[in-house]
Amino acid sequence: MRFGPIDLYKTLPATNCGDCGQPSCLAFATQVVGYGYAVTECPHLEEAALQEVEQVLARQREKGDYLKKANHKITRDYLKEKIRNHDFKAISTGLDIGYSVGDGVEALKIPYFGRVITMRHTGIVRENDEEFDPWDEVLLYNYIFFSGSKPLKGIWVGLESFPNSLPKRAALEEGCHRRISQAFAGAQGELEQACRKLDGIPVAGGHSADLAYRFQPLPRMPLLLLFWDEDREEGFDAQTKILFDECALEYLDLEGLTFVAEKLAENLISRKKEELNV
Repeated sequence: MRFGPIDLYKTLPATNCGDCGQPSCLAFATQVVGYGYAVTECPHLEEAALQEVEQVLARQREKGDYLKKANHKITRDYLKEKIRNHDFKAISTGLDIGYSVGDGVEALKIPYFGRVITMRHTGIVRENDEEFDPWDEVLLYNYIFFSGSKPLKGIWVGLESFPNSLPKRAALEEGCHRRISQAFAGAQGELEQACRKLDGIPVAGGHSADLAYRFQPLPRMPLLLLFWDEDREEGFDAQTKILFDECALEYLDLEGLTFVAEKLAENLISRKKEELNV
């Protein structure tokens, strides 16, 4: 059994403090396992755990396992291994996703941003020459690995409400909030069109935003987009805020939540570009 980024991650404090120079504990674990980054850069590992990890990594590197593989491949391959023995039927019930058995092979049908992704224990099934972002694969494997089943609370919160989220807030602001605000400033109607194309559902009450849409990128993983358009006369720039269900960490980690929000921004901007090119 190979020692992967998730194994190292489990020995870390999981505070995402950034003292190691990486944005999160998972990013640090990936750099250590995949690129030879020194595990001693984490100042919070106890000496006994540090020595044990260094010995395991030294043996593994002698065999060439993981070293110099792309970050997404390291994490993807590890998570892919981890789901091999997961109970797909139970997961399908907990996540409210499709389940099928054909020729003795189990499969999950995962709705993801308007597509339905087929996943078997051996991995994601590609249709013909279908292109697939490798980071999407990481997200989906992580989603199944978490196998959340806790009922949603229906309470919307910002990323800052989750523990140890500080290092990810800047990434969410830059990769999602700011991108949407800049792309749709003064173009609220275009944002509304893009939201509808992504099957967004308008939300009328409970907020002060000019525009609010609820999205369902994954089952049990709703997002609420709030948008305040610019007001040039008042000197008010466009603002965007993504909210998550209070139970979101039962289904994905902070990295996953940030990635899903960034993916939403990417899709909305793509819909705008498609409309301009028509």
